Amino acid sequence: MLKKVLSAFMLLVGLSLLGWSAGNQSTASKSLTKAEPSTTPSKEAVYAKLASLERGWVKNEGQWDERALFSAPGYFGTTWIAKDGQLVHTAVKGKESWVISERWVDGKVQTVKGEEELPTKVSYFVGNDPSKHRSNLPTYRYVSLGEIWSGVEVKLKATQKTVEKLFYIKPGADPSKIVVEVDGAKGLKLSKDGEIIIQTGLGDLKLSKPIAWQEKDGKKLPVEVSYKLIGKNRYSFEVAKADPSLPIVIDPILQSTYLGGSNDDSVEAIAINPTTGEVYVAGATYSTDFPNTTGGARGSGGGSGDAFVARLNPDLTRILQSTYLGGSYEDRATALAINPKTGDVYVAGNTLSPDFPKSTGWAQGNNNGGLDAFVARLNSSLTQLLQSTYLGGSSWDEALAIAVNLTTGDVYVAGNTLSTDFPKTAGGAQSIKSVGSDAFVSRLNANLTRILQSTYLEGSGWDEALAITIHHYNG
Repeated sequence: MLKKVLSAFMLLVGLSLLGWSAGNQSTASKSLTKAEPSTTPSKEAVYAKLASLERGWVKNEGQWDERALFSAPGYFGTTWIAKDGQLVHTAVKGKESWVISERWVDGKVQTVKGEEELPTKVSYFVGNDPSKHRSNLPTYRYVSLGEIWSGVEVKLKATQKTVEKLFYIKPGADPSKIVVEVDGAKGLKLSKDGEIIIQTGLGDLKLSKPIAWQEKDGKKLPVEVSYKLIGKNRYSFEVAKADPSLPIVIDPILQSTYLGGSNDDSVEAIAINPTTGEVYVAGATYSTDFPNTTGGARGSGGGSGDAFVARLNPDLTRILQSTYLGGSYEDRATALAINPKTGDVYVAGNTLSPDFPKSTGWAQGNNNGGLDAFVARLNSSLTQLLQSTYLGGSSWDEALAIAVNLTTGDVYVAGNTLSTDFPKTAGGAQSIKSVGSDAFVSRLNANLTRILQSTYLEGSGWDEALAITIHHYNG
């Protein structure tokens, strides 16, 4: 049975490149001051805000394997809730993954339902099959599993970097009924600090020392609680000095001891909508602890990184919407531009994916070899992928800058290329490539259905274009 669970969810993780979006209010960091709409925040300020926002559970609406009902990110990786209420934790480290599951011994899950819907919304534009894309999916602060043991209700909470199990014990109910079996671990042991160490092939996960309390007259009264190991792979709780006439809440948290920081995540581009003052950021994420992702960095069988775009309010206190863009291999967003007339958001980046999400009629329908540039167009709310296209020849191509002509709507993209067959260079200012890397500039129509013209820009050495702008004459 365990092998079936592990293989099923490893397959699930391998096939599910996830997009995450948030619109959650949070307390602004004291180190940040309110940004006026005309002021572009620094990358550091934006990233600090991204790191402080709440995440929640997202329901499966057909974007994943049907055996999973909900998913949420944790500091260690991703937690899935199966139809039977079993928890499946996919820990990720680099390109490796490890799956452990938690099962409720002698208990029965009564229901699996989301509670306390958050302002957060989720969109998925992953792969080139539009029927699998989803937008504006709700998220929840809690998932309730009902009364699993007599007098013991279980709720699951997805907080900033952790997944919490909350056990609500009714007056007179026996806490020792709570028994959880951990499958997939190499072993369980108690630390000197009262934690449970879950040993895996990637490192140790840990269940933090539990806390427990009772409430009386509006006050929380602490209750003594500790773990009790049962056999090789089960744990329970020991509770002391509790008032039997009051309910008890026990709260352990699943964390990791081997993943930390955000060294493999980057914000590569920032743009401001001049009409609304909203801030758009784009980049790439590799770590599973990147704010508001659920398994963005895939383990076995998945891609090694994903592009993201996020939309924040002007004072950076809320992510209003975000989405991932990517296929089955590495994808990175490097540049952003906004058409102030339509609000459409244009994203340029690079992809190794042969299945980058597309719409019918794109300008270049295939990855022509190796790393190709991509250009994507989304609506202003980031809930619809309007169009995307590859841009590149048979060798290495990178998009590093993008701009929109406000008069014609044409989109200009610049970067560097090793391709001698870069598209539409015939008739350009410089139509023949030289040795090594050349800079390029391409012009596409506003709908990204045609590449209108490209040109090389080069000298005798390594050349690349890092920025582009368009002069708009108002006289």
